[in-house]
Amino acid sequence: MGCGADHEEKKTECTCATCCDEPCGPRPNPIIMALRFAAFGTGIIMALVGMIKERKFKLLGAWLGVWSVFLTIARYIICSRCEGYGQMCYSYYIGKYTSLVLPGVEGKDVGPVGIGLEAACLGSIFWIPAVAMRGDRRMLARYLAVMQLVLIGQVFHACRWCARNSTQEWKNQCPVHRTWKKALKIS
Repeated sequence: MGCGADHEEKKTECTCATCCDEPCGPRPNPIIMALRFAAFGTGIIMALVGMIKERKFKLLGAWLGVWSVFLTIARYIICSRCEGYGQMCYSYYIGKYTSLVLPGVEGKDVGPVGIGLEAACLGSIFWIPAVAMRGDRRMLARYLAVMQLVLIGQVFHACRWCARNSTQEWKNQCPVHRTWKKALKIS
């Protein structure tokens, strides 16, 4: 317990995941996360198989490029500034991943460029395989169904939790965050 917080009484006040022996903050339900990871992994495999089967190698290259931007630049702009940095966050534990590969950034807001980059990356990650698979309608329909489950899991699990628990003002730029705050009647 190197952070000095009294974990017996005030466990939620510790936000330093790297210096504490105790787990910091709430953690997502592992069963829900396992189901979300299973759906996400299925979608990734379907995307890869579909693009290779349809011989859309340029789109596969573009898709892998978007993944590299998403896992580096977008994570630096979004996750390294988030209060969930270094923690097993509800968004596929990506706050923990970010802390392992990128330094944290204090006192800077994300801004519209960060939100736009995140939306562009996620949209491209979702739609590039769909464009590549348009020649095989059955595979495309299955892929879209699986990715809808992924999206539903993100919005109803991670985004709802973020809206309910986040204290950072810059997150109000996210339209899903604002929607959940209105739905949950959070000011």
